Amino acid sequence: MEARARREPERNFVAVERLLGRATKIAKKAVRGGLRNLRVLRLESAYFLKHLCLPGTVEVITLRYPDPWPKRRHRGNRILNREFAADAAKACRSGGRLQLTTDDQAYFDWACGEVAACPEWKTEMDWRGAEEPTSEFEEKFKAEGRAVCRRAWVRFD
Repeated sequence: MEARARREPERNFVAVERLLGRATKIAKKAVRGGLRNLRVLRLESAYFLKHLCLPGTVEVITLRYPDPWPKRRHRGNRILNREFAADAAKACRSGGRLQLTTDDQAYFDWACGEVAACPEWKTEMDWRGAEEPTSEFEEKFKAEGRAVCRRAWVRFD
């Protein structure tokens, strides 16, 4: 997130992170980098979209390596479900995007099905995330030879 905020100073970014350690790390990098266009919120992303974003005000929602909750009994904890996709569609402006990057193929397939159930989203098959900066997770996964799955959806009326 910090790399995008540094590269695009004319845009505002909000990093929403549930875990204190990760939120603190992002905030420290933003302060050290003098990134006045990056804010950090420590709360659930689903709550942020549903209750704090005005309809049609978000340009891009990026989910990078969300917890896949691989056990069947834990799947209810997954972030990118149908309700999240619907709330994201309300928050996004027309032409806005929802982007997913994960290293878990099963989660990726499941999430794509969840978003497909939301009629406001259209799959953007050409998106490969080339403009997205890499993260520590991604560098680690590449070193391990793990595949990365990416998908973007565009909000339309």
